[in-house]
Amino acid sequence: MRNLTDFAILQEYERIKKLGDRLVEIGSRINWEGFRPKLEAMFKNNTDRGGRPNLDVVVMLKSLVIQQLYNLSDEQLKHELADRISFRVFLGTTEVVPDSTTIWKFGERLAETGADKEVWAEMQRQLDTMNLKVQKGNHARCHFHNI
Repeated sequence: MRNLTDFAILQEYERIKKLGDRLVEIGSRINWEGFRPKLEAMFKNNTDRGGRPNLDVVVMLKSLVIQQLYNLSDEQLKHELADRISFRVFLGTTEVVPDSTTIWKFGERLAETGADKEVWAEMQRQLDTMNLKVQKGNHARCHFHNI
């Protein structure tokens, strides 16, 4: 971690983790890097034109996973990612989290390119290999159940 804030967030998360954090536990077992080639192929940003730095595509995918699991709007997701330590740990970053426009645009790009079907199918395949079923919840809960 880069600074004292990151250290403090992770220290606080250790207390939270003792209560149980199924999201991070399951998330650590998913091969997120396997999604990277498909997600990066959706963009052509290898130019010298500059502009706002892109957020990591895996962080963006993890953000959409949280959004789906907790049934959050783009605006609600932005707030929850900024507020919830466990969500930041799941994302693998305590630094920059996406804003609602970035979340919306990433989701749109995923759908427009057709990558969404492949990505979600692979996500389901990985969960199936762990014998897990996802039960979506409201803002407060999401459950993974062994099947």
